[in-house]
Amino acid sequence: MSSPEPSQQPSVLGDFVFAWGPGTHAWLSGLAKDGFTALSEPSEPAQVAVRGGVQRGADAAGARWIALADLVAGDVAAGARALGPGAPPQNDWRGRFTQVIWHAGERQVCAVTDHFSSLSLYTLVRGDVVLVANDLRLLAASPWCERAIDLSSVYHYLNFAQVPAPGTIFRDIRRLEPATRWSWRPGAVPKLERYYVPEYPEDRRDPDDALARALTKRIVATVQDYRPRDEQGWGCFLSGGTDSSSIVSILARQPGRGRVRSFTIGFAEERYDELAFARTAAEACGADPNFETVSDERAQALVTRVVDAYDQPFGNASAIPTLACVELAQTKGAHLLLAGDGGDEIFGGNQRYAKDQVMETWYAMPAPLKALGRAVGGLAGRSDHHLLNRVENFFERASLPNPDRFYTDDSFASDHYHELLTPDFRRAVGRDASLEFMRDVYRLGGSGGPLHRIMRLDLMMAIAQNDLRKVHGAAQSVGVSVRFPYLDPLLVAHMSHLPERQIVRGLEKRYLFKRAMKGILPEAILRKKKQGFGLPVAVWLRADGPFKSMVKQTLFAGRARARGWWEPAFVEGLLAQHERGAWDWADCLYRLFVLELWLRSYVDGA
Repeated sequence: MSSPEPSQQPSVLGDFVFAWGPGTHAWLSGLAKDGFTALSEPSEPAQVAVRGGVQRGADAAGARWIALADLVAGDVAAGARALGPGAPPQNDWRGRFTQVIWHAGERQVCAVTDHFSSLSLYTLVRGDVVLVANDLRLLAASPWCERAIDLSSVYHYLNFAQVPAPGTIFRDIRRLEPATRWSWRPGAVPKLERYYVPEYPEDRRDPDDALARALTKRIVATVQDYRPRDEQGWGCFLSGGTDSSSIVSILARQPGRGRVRSFTIGFAEERYDELAFARTAAEACGADPNFETVSDERAQALVTRVVDAYDQPFGNASAIPTLACVELAQTKGAHLLLAGDGGDEIFGGNQRYAKDQVMETWYAMPAPLKALGRAVGGLAGRSDHHLLNRVENFFERASLPNPDRFYTDDSFASDHYHELLTPDFRRAVGRDASLEFMRDVYRLGGSGGPLHRIMRLDLMMAIAQNDLRKVHGAAQSVGVSVRFPYLDPLLVAHMSHLPERQIVRGLEKRYLFKRAMKGILPEAILRKKKQGFGLPVAVWLRADGPFKSMVKQTLFAGRARARGWWEPAFVEGLLAQHERGAWDWADCLYRLFVLELWLRSYVDGA
């Protein structure tokens, strides 16, 4: 399929509700008070209400559709063919989309999410009524939702910092997984079909130099495909890391095009600040940099807005600097940003990929040696010393196979199941519920070695369920759209043909990517240690400032205790242990804090 010019005005910032069944027209008409326009007549079986940049149309065969889409290749009008048999046409599209298609005469409905579910799509089925919407809060406000909390989803949130699809915080509502076609007919059970999962044939055997040149060409072409035509109203995230820096550098070096604007958030805390690297990258390629610093006080002011930006509890603390960054871009007139999300997961940039190689080697050791290691780790861990605790953590994790080993990065509630959770909660959700969920995701796909299998797991979990939701939620809240060049299906496919040793070689991450980016990225960026787009929550929770005060007042208030989900004394102990530096519990405390704030806004106050 040829690649058309990228759309000048991406339509991914609107909202829609699709409904089928008795009583739906009256409810959708009532959404007018919230800025929605009802498009259907009462006599029609399918009802639609839209707000903002929702695309819609019909084909000659009588199918109708609505969509949120920003495509660099593909025709959204052709998506109606997804009603028919075979692979949906969306499989060949490049970019972001979610689409609902229906044929009233055939009494048929289908909905399709993009390859990594960068845009959410929710369904609710109750009796003769079916609802589909791009925001959970729309369905939760309908008269067909009982709004009962799904404690399994709460448990997943406590482990993963987000509620992974297909579940949601409410039992009645489901979220479509990435690359899914959902089909429904009146009286039938909805059918789910996964049309795309990354596969890893690993069949390229060319010399390193040839592979690096081919990768350079593929990356440059992909990034340029995602460049907007409008040279004024866009820019790039720039963290100072290799992914965002490479995108800025490639675009800034395009001859005959305007100067690329970049947007960066920094912190007073040096460990979390990458402004110096961002300046290096911007200066090296001649970009127009824009910087801003987030303080403890500013973070506190942003927290409530972060909670409001997401339709489900979202406990990734980097949502705060993300929101600050898109707000900075919006105030500078940017309505579209390019982001580097996905680069770590396709180029091999995550630190835990290299660590896992070491642990995989240890896991292959004879059983007696592994038992000795666990014993030494257990003795080391019987202290309140951070370094000794890390020794115990290594031997405990290295004794596990994947994905169980990988899960230990996301196992807060599992690890402290009996101490953290109340008996009533434990009776509702088993300890291994989140581990079993990850095992099911790990089983997706039929190819790939140990490294590629955990990279696929990261694409399906860390990217599709976490990072993309983080960026889109923050950006959407201020009216900014985002493109993700490094999640382009053609680029992901290109990387999948490379052997694992070209991705991570020994402890060297991004082996081939770094060679491909020589001459594009400054050496200082290629050599820098990965920091990521984090937030100094750990520092702020040890200082007696406004952020820590806000967290304590929220977590230990009577309302939080009354939910009866976790043991307050244990949470108090985590905070005390964090304050004296025995272990870093910042992420876990933050997700408990955000969950309580979200429940107050969207459950208690509803």
